[in-house]
Amino acid sequence: MNPIKVGLIQINNSFSRACYFPYSVGLLQAYFQKYARQPERFRFLEPLYQRLPVHLAVDHLAGADVAAFSVYAWNYRISLEIARRLKQENPQVLTIFGGPHVPDRAERFLRENTFVDLACHGEGEEVFLRILENLDSGTWDNVPSVSFLDRDVFVRRPRAERISDLSSIPSPYLAGVFDGLMANHPDIEWLGLWETNRGCPFSCTYCDWGSATQARVYTFDLERVKEEIVWFAEREIEFIFCCDGNFGLLKRDLDIAAHVAETKRLRAYPQALSVQNTKNATERSYSLPKLLSPAGLNKGVTMALQTVDQTTLRNVGRQNVSLRSFEELQRRFNRDGIETYTDLILALPGETYDSFANGVDAIIDDGQYNRIQFINLSILPNAQMGDTGHQEKFGLVT
Repeated sequence: MNPIKVGLIQINNSFSRACYFPYSVGLLQAYFQKYARQPERFRFLEPLYQRLPVHLAVDHLAGADVAAFSVYAWNYRISLEIARRLKQENPQVLTIFGGPHVPDRAERFLRENTFVDLACHGEGEEVFLRILENLDSGTWDNVPSVSFLDRDVFVRRPRAERISDLSSIPSPYLAGVFDGLMANHPDIEWLGLWETNRGCPFSCTYCDWGSATQARVYTFDLERVKEEIVWFAEREIEFIFCCDGNFGLLKRDLDIAAHVAETKRLRAYPQALSVQNTKNATERSYSLPKLLSPAGLNKGVTMALQTVDQTTLRNVGRQNVSLRSFEELQRRFNRDGIETYTDLILALPGETYDSFANGVDAIIDDGQYNRIQFINLSILPNAQMGDTGHQEKFGLVT
């Protein structure tokens, strides 16, 4: 019996010869290979991990029985085009779309993109396993968190509960999922994507993070997290991007940061760790850079203000974020010589030219002498701001 060929596609941003590991689809493969009843029946193709001309991507996936795409804002359109052409050339291939950019209300998405067979919602590990286990039957009645068209009738299966025991998810790094990829591309400078927890307790209306994770924060096993850092160091991975929504929210984050600093001292790698700091400026928000900066790991502490206008803060659900704490944190970092940068989002609802300009003035007055990073507001499909009623309420025009 011929093996079932599975193509995984997570097109990440790349920089010259540097590329991110396709971490999200690596999780799917690692989870499947651990829990599948007959994993030997399946052969995973080398994942697509960077932007290619579409015809080359389609050629890479030729012969695949399953093509699973992980999509977000930066790869959504090219992923759709690859899937469209792949389906054109091989109508029998099962095309699966998951990731944050797949709309929770997926009927319109599926009707506009009929070459997509299954839309997946939320965490993908268990859902992907169940899909592959049901390939022989070709039915999805017992697969949670999927939407599809069944003879032009839209079907949405009930949403699965979040995975609360994250220790059940094997690490794609430690499980060897990327060993072959690295061996086949020795010229690539790999960049690490790294999770220590999942969840976000905040509900900013422009962000799909809190809504997607339903607030509760669950943690990966601490030893697994530390072993992954050693894995990166042993393979001389220079840069790690931490995918946590609020690094510093948990007390153990200090222990994790200390471990990264000690690993660099012993092994010279990693050389940079990028984190998204917790929203409110707790003592841990101050202590974490104090651990990372002396080790040369801090490349600028993010001050994620987004706006300083009180009306706008209420409009976007950030009234529980303390501006006074940010001011105090900026003052202390300046005193200690720790570099920071401040994020501001352009065109949030309620912001005016004057309030925005006054906000820039206030941020500089409070001691931001290094960099202000301006970000265009994006309307993400699963954020509260993606709801048409919310857009009408604030007169948003896109």
